[in-house]
Amino acid sequence: MTRIKQFRVIFAMIMIVVMMMPAVAFADSGPAKPTAPIAGPALSGTGPSIPPPIAITGPRVNPRVHPATTVIAPATAYNWVAAGNVPQALEANAADGGKLQEKPGRGIKQTETGLGKGISLYATPNVCNNFNAHGSYAVVNGKSDIWSDWYAGWAPFAIDNGYYQAKNVAFTMERVVGPGSKYNDTISKGDGEQASAKIASHEPYAGGFGSPIIPVPADYAGGKVTVSVKYLIWDHDQGGKEGGSDGADWDWASMGVKPGAAGDQAFYVNGYVRGEWAELTHTVDLGNAGDIMVLLQGQSPAVLNSNIYFDDVKIAFSNADGSKSVYLTDCTTAESIK
Repeated sequence: MTRIKQFRVIFAMIMIVVMMMPAVAFADSGPAKPTAPIAGPALSGTGPSIPPPIAITGPRVNPRVHPATTVIAPATAYNWVAAGNVPQALEANAADGGKLQEKPGRGIKQTETGLGKGISLYATPNVCNNFNAHGSYAVVNGKSDIWSDWYAGWAPFAIDNGYYQAKNVAFTMERVVGPGSKYNDTISKGDGEQASAKIASHEPYAGGFGSPIIPVPADYAGGKVTVSVKYLIWDHDQGGKEGGSDGADWDWASMGVKPGAAGDQAFYVNGYVRGEWAELTHTVDLGNAGDIMVLLQGQSPAVLNSNIYFDDVKIAFSNADGSKSVYLTDCTTAESIK
């Protein structure tokens, strides 16, 4: 595929996502402050956002996304969260038992897990979107600015309701967290110049990346789809009390799966692990849906330095009786899905 043709496909997918925005399944939110979080409790379904999220396209130069041009008073945001209006934020803060950063200023642990070590994410098989192809980022081809980037058919969106302000959310290509030492590995064969996708803000925000519309393979209609993604939440808690519940870990990651991309319901799982790579996995019944959409989302209802990274999406379909399954090899543009 030539670069020109590639970007015709990419922009077609972006426009599809833009048209799909009213059906992106944020929870309902009021005109001034959100009265409910981005998604319900883990493994729950939720309906369309009110107001609907908006598509983020660049370049965003007036106003610029960074630094934030309009800020929320810190006391307002912190007090609002502490009052318990966002269950997921309180769950996220409680999940690590009040642990502080591994070392002051170190938001990513240096320990090794089964998924990675420090900033490095280990490679795994059956990935259909690894966010690695630099030529598939809009900014690399001069289509956007570095704070409003998107990857192939995965398009950014955000809530904009006065409290959550879409203009303060950054969507960027991340070349260090995820790739680790391979961020510019030009001599490697097959896995050089790696990257991940990043959502970040210093202000309250709710936003994410929406996949292209992904058709269900013919032999798997009426079956199930299993989607997974690796994520890392920057651990910004420097001021909490070790072992207490008064930290500032109020941001979280989530993944939504929509059976029927044009529908008004998605099914979510939330991620609260911070400071190291972790994985979100969700299996959803397809019913009579002929396609799906995947939503990778981050949210912070407080004034925090929130940085959330996503990488290595996997999508597997299984048939109705569970006798066979297949992993997608490419979920970046609809025309490449076989």
